[in-house]
Amino acid sequence: MLNLTLISSVAKSALVGAVATKLVDTFVSTKINNKIEQNKWLRNTKLELFSKLTEDILSMGHENVDEQLRQINKTSAKIILLLNDRKLTNKIETYTSTLIKLKSTRRIESSMDFVNKDMIGYLQRNIRLYN
Repeated sequence: MLNLTLISSVAKSALVGAVATKLVDTFVSTKINNKIEQNKWLRNTKLELFSKLTEDILSMGHENVDEQLRQINKTSAKIILLLNDRKLTNKIETYTSTLIKLKSTRRIESSMDFVNKDMIGYLQRNIRLYN
């Protein structure tokens, strides 16, 4: 009788331990998987936005500058909202304000290539796809 009670007690303890271990494992796995998925989404979205901004910059011509600036500002706003990077935000703001100044002084043709290459180089250095 004592052996049966002891075996029953050990079996109950093992069952409770197994269930508790499985619950903890499930919660930890879920949290880790959610973090991995979030990082993957952020990496993909960052790549898409950086690619879009680079495309906008490279397609910048000497005509219809206002529309092109509008597109660059839209893409830049998405990047600024997505990433909490003060240096990147400052660089984008400096870039767009420089383009506006060049447009207003009519020197956009001669200086735009340099400003665009500088911004694209900065984006390339800061893509960091694998955090």
